[in-house]
Amino acid sequence: MASHPASLTVGRPRRGPIGTVRDSILSLVRRRRLIWYLAESSLRKRDGNSLLGSLWLVLDPTLQLAIYYLVIGVILQRPEPAFPLFLFAAILPWRWFTMAVSSGTESVRRRSTVMQQIAFPHLVLPVAAVTASLGSFVFGLIPLAGIYLLYPDRLSAWALLTPIVMIVQLAWIAPIAILLSALNVFYRDIGNLVKHALRLGFYLSPALFSYERMQRVASEHPPAEVILNANPMAWILNAYRDLLYFGRAPDWVALALVTLASIPFTLLSIYLFRRMSPSFVKVL
Repeated sequence: MASHPASLTVGRPRRGPIGTVRDSILSLVRRRRLIWYLAESSLRKRDGNSLLGSLWLVLDPTLQLAIYYLVIGVILQRPEPAFPLFLFAAILPWRWFTMAVSSGTESVRRRSTVMQQIAFPHLVLPVAAVTASLGSFVFGLIPLAGIYLLYPDRLSAWALLTPIVMIVQLAWIAPIAILLSALNVFYRDIGNLVKHALRLGFYLSPALFSYERMQRVASEHPPAEVILNANPMAWILNAYRDLLYFGRAPDWVALALVTLASIPFTLLSIYLFRRMSPSFVKVL
């Protein structure tokens, strides 16, 4: 009987880009409990040793709002009505973006000891970090609801569509966190660069000022105008403010474009992460 030669493989057989991405997504679905556990433990550990404990999940965004209100609203005397709501409607989602990208960037390197002891799909680490930041954002909605007690006329039915913008933002955040978490393993300067990039991005996004005001200023400096219009977070923050502050429909076309752009970006990030992940343990 003739025998057919078989190629010897070590570990998983080689797959193409589509198979790699598909397997990665399926592994996340199968490890959803692990992702939830890591995200929950991250939230608990963040404030676990403090006196007020989990209450900081609500106090932290509230105090951050108070600081910006003092600087921008009181000292600089910004003229927008209901200014605390104007600020919080954009600062809260930007805070989510900052936490997700920062924690996601450090997620793999932070778990280096566990990775050397237990075999598990490393992709769950940045995904869990993004999930934990989402949980922090949800807690931040509590003080946002409290602000509406001061400005009840600003509350409209459009606020019910906030989860749609959250999904768009989540779709944009996830690939950034995944890709940076992998690059940060090989290039430790990535973490420092991310901090400065986020700080710069904050002032190039309509968080402290309205999008219209930033457009007027940026129009005098063409490079700044290009950066503002090409910044997906500018469109996302503007959508939050439309729903939560102005009580009107957001720019659905801009949100659709961000969503469509995030799909290939996510697939590419997952693929590159999987290609780099076999070397993580060696480098760490």
